[in-house]
Amino acid sequence: IRDSIGAALGDLEAATNESAPSALIGVQDGVPTLASLRDEFPEVARAALATARTEGVSGEQTTGFGAFLRSQFDVRSTTPQEGDNTDAVLSRAEAALRTGRLSDALAEISALPEVARAEMTDWLARAEARADAIAAVDILSTSLSDN
Repeated sequence: IRDSIGAALGDLEAATNESAPSALIGVQDGVPTLASLRDEFPEVARAALATARTEGVSGEQTTGFGAFLRSQFDVRSTTPQEGDNTDAVLSRAEAALRTGRLSDALAEISALPEVARAEMTDWLARAEARADAIAAVDILSTSLSDN
């Protein structure tokens, strides 16, 4: 789901006689909504965690009955957990998303092993586009109110 901003950018450019910020032009046909990113996160988190476990880089115990159950049933934490293992990082990222803190979620995700982040490539691209657009709007808003 996306919110289109193309018409608003045209109005802005006409009113200011300046080009809109490139981060906004890049998403003029639609900015991913926070709700859609939040809704998609559990599926991409599950895939990222499964890959990290398969590749042996999840940072979790890999032997024993608990490890077997986590792996077989794709068990992942849905409440924020302490630690730097993949499951804990993803749980904190999801908690940040639930409270509207996209930048915090992206910061958490940056700590994931590369193979886990690779599983999230499409979601990350949409999330970063939204974060960049929000940052551009903040800068633009400050610039316009200073004039």
